[in-house]
Amino acid sequence: MIGSPAATTRLVRSWHLATCLVLANLQTGVNATELEGYTEPLRTIEVASDESGTVAEVLVKPGDAVEPGQPLIRLDSQVHEAQLAIAKQQMSSSGYLDAAKAELELARERWHRLQSLHTTGHARQSELSRAEKELKVAEANVRTATEDLETRRLEYERIATQLKRRSIHAPVAGVVTELHKEAGEFVAPNRPEVLTLVQLDSLLANFTVMPFQAATLKEGQTITVRFIETRQASQGTVSFVSPVTDAESGSVLVQIRLDNTDRRYRSGQRCRIRLED
Repeated sequence: MIGSPAATTRLVRSWHLATCLVLANLQTGVNATELEGYTEPLRTIEVASDESGTVAEVLVKPGDAVEPGQPLIRLDSQVHEAQLAIAKQQMSSSGYLDAAKAELELARERWHRLQSLHTTGHARQSELSRAEKELKVAEANVRTATEDLETRRLEYERIATQLKRRSIHAPVAGVVTELHKEAGEFVAPNRPEVLTLVQLDSLLANFTVMPFQAATLKEGQTITVRFIETRQASQGTVSFVSPVTDAESGSVLVQIRLDNTDRRYRSGQRCRIRLED
């Protein structure tokens, strides 16, 4: 009794693998096996937003090719733009620091003057001590004003970064296959995905092989992949040989990377490889 759809799929693949082996040997009369697989994108990316909010503008549609860094979707940013303007104004306001520096200069001059007078006996020690305390207070005020100005600068940068993140950009070159959000819809923190992007400049051809066949394949090895429907052929490179054998089907997953810079090959195509026993 077959327990699950996944188990059924694995058994079908295993049966198909055995069938390919028998047919290939009958047809060619040599100890070789033709295995059938399929292609898929090098990467399938669910592009997500770091920020929540209402979608203001969708800049792409399914089927569009995009480049790294290209804007895809913009969230409403009116509130953040206003906050940034306020933060910029506050960051530029240095009046408190200027006043604190002026007070420090006066306190320092007074302290130097009293110190000279005290040396010649024309100023009391209490006056000099009070001037020294006033100087320390003035120095502390300058430090406080400087730190406050730095805090305002950091706040401006924080809001600017947050505003920038409200524009969602393509992480890699690829093709948009599906939009999950439209203008006016809300992007929530628990569902941040906005679109699906596939990387097609390279494809992965997936095959299930027997363990003894997997043992003959090494990462980096060159192998010819033939497309069934289009009768095209491409040289690929073995990029992954699973270290695990599927317990139910007894097969091993092998992935072959194909260059597809010119988009000659489609994802989802059936293809074959030929392995000598």
